[in-house]
Amino acid sequence: MSDLEKLVRRRMQEEYAKGASAEEIAKVVRDIFNSIDLPGNRFDAVAVRATRDHE
Repeated sequence: MSDLEKLVRRRMQEEYAKGASAEEIAKVVRDIFNSIDLPGNRFDAVAVRATRDHE
């Protein structure tokens, strides 16, 4: 499993545990994917940034 997959799964589980709706969880996932720099393939940096953005 890639770092990106782990990040998405963890964030979805965190939001679900908070009682977030499906729409709210989808927004979090969308925000993660929108913040990815694909040409650089720097998923670790994205993971840190995405985690900070949603805390």
